[in-house]
Amino acid sequence: MSEKIIVARRDLICDLCGRRILKGSKCRMIRDDFMPGLVYFEHLNCPSAPAVTVETNCPKNPVIHNNKPAMALA
Repeated sequence: MSEKIIVARRDLICDLCGRRILKGSKCRMIRDDFMPGLVYFEHLNCPSAPAVTVETNCPKNPVIHNNKPAMALA
């Protein structure tokens, strides 16, 4: 996939939210390298995209109780 920021020459439809990208505004064009006919357009700041992505399945740090000091080798 190659990604490029372009200025829209005509009105386009955002593939993320389905709203219009107005002619003359900057947008992101994404093209598949293996099938050049597949082209996707999206707003630079899409109104329906989340502002921050949050990963909810983060692994918790392990809690080890009753730690005993390691034996020192002399």
